[in-house]
Amino acid sequence: MTSDYRAIGKRIRRLDAGPRLTGRERYTADLTLPGMLHARLILSSQARARITNIDTSAALEVPGVTAVVTADDLPAFARNDDQTVRESFLLAHRTVNYAGQQIAVVLAETPEAAREAADLVWVDYEPLEPVADLEAALSDDAPRLRSGTSDNVSGRARYTRGDADAALAKAAARVSGRFTSESLYQSYMEPRAVVAEADPFGALTIYTPTQAQFTARRLVAAALGMNEADVVIQPMTVGGGFGAKFVLFEPLVGMLALHTGRPVKLVLDRGDDFIATTHAPGSRYDVELGADADGRITAIKADIVFDTGFYSYSPYKMVGLLFGSWYPAPNLAITSTEVYTNRPGAADYRAPGLTMMAFVLEQLVDELAAQLGLSPLEMRQRNVARTGQPMADDTPWPEQELHRLLEAARDHPLLTAPKGEGEGVGVAIGMMRGGTEPASATARLLGDGSLQVTIGAVDLTGTNSALAQIAAETFGLPLERVRVRTAPSNVAPHSGGTAGSKILYTLGNAVILAARDAQEQVLALAAGEMEVAQDDLEIVDGVVRVAGSPERALTLEQIVELTHGLTARHAPIHGQGNAANVERAPGVTVHIARVRVDADTGELAITGYAALHDAGRAINPAEVEGQIFGGVAQGIGWALYEALRYDASGQPLTASYMDYALPKATQLPEVTPQIFEYPAPHGPYGAKGIAEPPVIPGAAAIANAIHDATGIRLRDLPMTAERIWSALRAHQEDARE
Repeated sequence: MTSDYRAIGKRIRRLDAGPRLTGRERYTADLTLPGMLHARLILSSQARARITNIDTSAALEVPGVTAVVTADDLPAFARNDDQTVRESFLLAHRTVNYAGQQIAVVLAETPEAAREAADLVWVDYEPLEPVADLEAALSDDAPRLRSGTSDNVSGRARYTRGDADAALAKAAARVSGRFTSESLYQSYMEPRAVVAEADPFGALTIYTPTQAQFTARRLVAAALGMNEADVVIQPMTVGGGFGAKFVLFEPLVGMLALHTGRPVKLVLDRGDDFIATTHAPGSRYDVELGADADGRITAIKADIVFDTGFYSYSPYKMVGLLFGSWYPAPNLAITSTEVYTNRPGAADYRAPGLTMMAFVLEQLVDELAAQLGLSPLEMRQRNVARTGQPMADDTPWPEQELHRLLEAARDHPLLTAPKGEGEGVGVAIGMMRGGTEPASATARLLGDGSLQVTIGAVDLTGTNSALAQIAAETFGLPLERVRVRTAPSNVAPHSGGTAGSKILYTLGNAVILAARDAQEQVLALAAGEMEVAQDDLEIVDGVVRVAGSPERALTLEQIVELTHGLTARHAPIHGQGNAANVERAPGVTVHIARVRVDADTGELAITGYAALHDAGRAINPAEVEGQIFGGVAQGIGWALYEALRYDASGQPLTASYMDYALPKATQLPEVTPQIFEYPAPHGPYGAKGIAEPPVIPGAAAIANAIHDATGIRLRDLPMTAERIWSALRAHQEDARE
């Protein structure tokens, strides 16, 4: 890649890398406020039950314990066991609806006292029949988990076009299958933590590693019946989120601070984080695809079901839409449903739902290609969506160049090199529509001639560093003289949540406008002071000078002096940028995986991995590659290792890293990233989101490689060595017959 820019496209170290790598970064768990109480949750041991008694007497005898709070201690409006919004649920009152649901809270002077007392709280239950999984939820005789409902369906979306059944009946090639996946834990490094402090006037400040401070403010205010102006969210450093850390325990901890009049701190240990938080939902797919003799996909029929737990929050709408949009068939019959179960509520996890969707769709596309005698790449080239083609809801695809990535992949060494014994290669694509949301930013010139950009978005993936590059490029400053600061909710300009691969794409435009506004103010002031036309001025390395006459100049420090002080005659330099980017920029990618399978054990080794990504414009190529590496690692986790498992009574079986498998560094392959730059028409300097697409194709590419190596098709995630071994044995038995 080449770049004519001064700051854009340069490989830089993240501006927060130093504190994070040296342990000087301050996380919520590090925060201590005067008079602070420590909270410990009492969690349900039952998946579904009535609470008959809560005995707190022994806990209250522990030295340092100040209270054990139950729902009876909360205002009447906060005692709603049937609450449909997880964030507004505080404590269970009469019933519990999943193992891990919070029932009570111990408050103590020290975390040790809180932990000791929590073990002494005794809860008596009257067990009820649980709905343990989505199959049970769909049963006609399943208990109804929500009052006043005729079934356990919490949401349904349908996408139809043409006549899918008729098209399938006359298809030249036809494939089908049932696929399943388990829930997943997002495995962020920092467990959930919240600190809340109420002031004497009833206002509430909450310190939290949220991905979306304005969403947090709104939901906390709604849950506690407060005005938003009386809730201040102070976003803390996020020790990993991946879509999970929006709002969860913030309203509860805020209520406790209001209830006690003292600051309250809640920090979950890893075991509680496993069972009491929100996870990526499990799912089931029943799918049929048909194609004509020319290799054109003519019909897609799918019945998709998500296990959303006890609260409605799954990606069923987006997955249903995109299932019929990657390959725009003329005939669609797609139903995507989410169902209630007695499990914790669902949450986002990096490209929500799309890793599993790709696992299903990309294997079936490979199967169609095999029936028609086409290569996997050729099958995709003939069918993949192009700009302007209809999505499943008939809206046109925004501008995207996935077909060009497929063309680039054609001669990749991982595809063309000879294969050894037990080795196979697989390919898969990934597509996201791309997120949009209005955003604002400000840019203020400081006394030392540096530019401070203030935003409301939380930095998860190095976006503040990339925004600093954008501001430096726009204003005309060296990068080291630009700082980007995320301010708390009471003073920050508005921004959407850090999710949907949209922060750089949307907020970047607001930063451009703010930096440009500040630049125009500087140039206008300097033009008046120097008695020259504004168009004759330029800013170079922190100096405003006359183009062609660099000796005629004012430093930015001198500019600021003219706007500060009792004798100043000019307004301060304070730029404002407001952007509402409504045009999407799809994220697209092609992954190639090469694997070797041990036929005797089912063990799999990934011997090569390539990831081709369109970044639009790589603001910081080093960070783009970092996102690709991280996404590939998580995709491998989806593919081979990770699953949250429950027994038939709804009890979690994987509540620690002793039971929940993650890929180790030694199990990850060397990844070859390849960045393509097809500038997004509406992105800042052509940039588009990059964080989520890298996770999408991993499981699918590995599954296709396993088939190429062994001839077996795996329909369930994760594809553990045991599952591979069992499939190999079954395949051998079939061959003998």
